[in-house]
Amino acid sequence: MRLLFMKILIYQIAVFTTFLCFPCFAQSERATDSGDNMRVMVISDLNDSYGSITYSSDVREVVAKIDSIKPDIILCGGDMVAGQKASLTRQEIRAMWHGFAREVFDPITLRGIPFAFTMGNHDASPNFKNDRAEASIFWKEQKDKTNLDFVDDTNYPYYFSYRQNDVFFISWDASSSIIPANVVSWMEQQLTSTLATSARARVVMGHLPLYAIVESKNKTGEVLDRADQTIAFLKRYNVQIYVSGHQHAYFPGVKNNVILLHNGCLGGGPRRLLGQSLEGSKSYSIIDIPKGSGVDFRAIRGFYAEDHQQIPHRNLPDSITGFNGVVYRSDLGQQK
Repeated sequence: MRLLFMKILIYQIAVFTTFLCFPCFAQSERATDSGDNMRVMVISDLNDSYGSITYSSDVREVVAKIDSIKPDIILCGGDMVAGQKASLTRQEIRAMWHGFAREVFDPITLRGIPFAFTMGNHDASPNFKNDRAEASIFWKEQKDKTNLDFVDDTNYPYYFSYRQNDVFFISWDASSSIIPANVVSWMEQQLTSTLATSARARVVMGHLPLYAIVESKNKTGEVLDRADQTIAFLKRYNVQIYVSGHQHAYFPGVKNNVILLHNGCLGGGPRRLLGQSLEGSKSYSIIDIPKGSGVDFRAIRGFYAEDHQQIPHRNLPDSITGFNGVVYRSDLGQQK
């Protein structure tokens, strides 16, 4: 009888110990995935045909994959809906944003993950007043659900700043090729603030990139005007990385020691890189930002949306030369 009692007692202790240790195991598994890093997941260009209120299986699959990726924040590089068509009514535009909430935004925010975004040309092009009005209504209604620690939200949702995990972020309105002078002045104020200068890193996100990397977008209007001046501005204020979408191709670049992450698309129309024969693929990106100073953003990883396999950087060109300049692959560094 005593032997039976001892066996039962040992079994109960073992079960209780396992129960106590299980949460610790889950935490250590999370730490193993990203260490002491802040894990940033970047998605972009989710939309399909004009007016569409549904999303591709690739978009839904990547959203479902979030549970295993375990990001600390998700950045969206724009083109969340399929606007920029004059015949679309306010009601149709509103329905697109409701579709975005249903299939993308709500599943993310229900997990408690901060969600940041920048306006794309199909979300809120300056020449499409109905698009801008409906985008503003939607994002103001959803503001609290973004879970962002705002620094300046005066001009939200078009340009605003926020600080997460000791990293200073700015989303500016690069839905067209021209950044207004007042936005640049606001950027200077933000980037010289104590919250920005004391952060371990500074990140700027806009929809249009600085330099062209695909053939169909290798022209004026498809990149930011005054690209060289803009990258000099970012470097002057110690911005380490500029995140963009629009070109529908993954390429982690560097220019003037500023990392330029061209994020691939998840919606329609992946494109091949300039000078390459390989067809484009839908993709997303992950950036692990380590704690402490001296952050190195060259450790960017891209993943194919279809199978979540990492994109080998050796398969990407050493550099890409478009009509307005050359961008070098970030892991190789800028070549002289």
